[in-house]
Amino acid sequence: MSSNRELFRKIERQLGAIERQPSLKQTLGLIIENILRDFSEEFGMTGARLYVRDESGYRLESKFGEDSPAPLGFSIPAGYPPIQTLLRSGCLYSDLQAQGADPAIERQLGVDRFAAIAVGPQNGCVIAFSIAKSRQEARDEVLFALSSVRHAVNLKLAKENLESIVLQSQEIQLSLLPEEDPRFAGFEIAGKSVPAEVVGGDVYDFLEVNPHILGLAIGDATGHGLPAALQARDVLTGLRMGISEDQKMVKMFEKLNRVIHRSRLTSRYISLFYAELESNGQVIYCNAGHNPPFYFRRKKDRFYPMVEGGMVLGPSLAASYGRGFFKLDSGDAIVCYTDGLTEAKNGAGEEFGEERIKQFVRENLDRLTAREMVAGLLDAVARWSAEWSVGSAYADDRTAVFVKRL
Repeated sequence: MSSNRELFRKIERQLGAIERQPSLKQTLGLIIENILRDFSEEFGMTGARLYVRDESGYRLESKFGEDSPAPLGFSIPAGYPPIQTLLRSGCLYSDLQAQGADPAIERQLGVDRFAAIAVGPQNGCVIAFSIAKSRQEARDEVLFALSSVRHAVNLKLAKENLESIVLQSQEIQLSLLPEEDPRFAGFEIAGKSVPAEVVGGDVYDFLEVNPHILGLAIGDATGHGLPAALQARDVLTGLRMGISEDQKMVKMFEKLNRVIHRSRLTSRYISLFYAELESNGQVIYCNAGHNPPFYFRRKKDRFYPMVEGGMVLGPSLAASYGRGFFKLDSGDAIVCYTDGLTEAKNGAGEEFGEERIKQFVRENLDRLTAREMVAGLLDAVARWSAEWSVGSAYADDRTAVFVKRL
């Protein structure tokens, strides 16, 4: 899971750099250079080429990294089968043995294996990356990374047209979040989410499975803003449908993973933690790559991370999931959070971290209600973080859920 998270962090940095570009049309070359720098070692990327569509096909506009023997102006016909496949899917990984590939064309470009994305209005540009022959095992990871980048590039190019859609998405997201904290006999439960932008990628929910079982969920989609909000909406809707259909927890996660994996609308991954709390204190949970929530065993004064489950939803169609079990006794608690809390930094660049969350719970468990615990924890993170001191927006969405057995 740690290698997956490191890959996701690299992708997050790329997406953040794209979002900060003042004029993406003028800086596609810089983005390509950044991708080569960040992913050349991991994925075996040796060079890249930028093509622009004209009357006859896609014209080679620029070259990066390892030089291609094809001259600038070299044109690939629009009807070339790999181009047609790319235009249908938006993202392509291919080699000389692929159906429709023409060795004569590819050798003129100096390519044996490549990955490509189509970007811009009507897929007006193609960015192709040469891949070393020895790196075929990274195919899924390459497609995952480039599809995320492609989506961010297209969003940036269309940003001026999205304001009204963003406002509509805010209404959709707010309608999906719980209107109030749940009432569940013998427990105090509360949650709150603070988006970094108008809409965010964090999500939480409470679901009544039956009168004696309450489901609680918390998730974090890639990045923040509109694409993350849409991803979170899809997962939350799928989770609610799975509960209503009485699906087993593991099967439900596997189905959600398949849905997210096949999605081309967003950046295609989201961490999700889901637990079912029984009135007698029994808890069954599954953690799909989310920051491990903790349950606090009061008698032992000890926190236990809730890590059983599997990888984040989306990257791998073959992902499998397991379940974890424990029991809450009187005075025990559960604290769930997104990485917007743990990764919030102060002026010196120090992260808030997990230990400060634990310290806050220990110091306040006996004197604060669940609602006050959530609000107090989010306030503590805000006071800690550098954003608080300069008055600017949060760097990431922040969400917390707290459960205490009475």
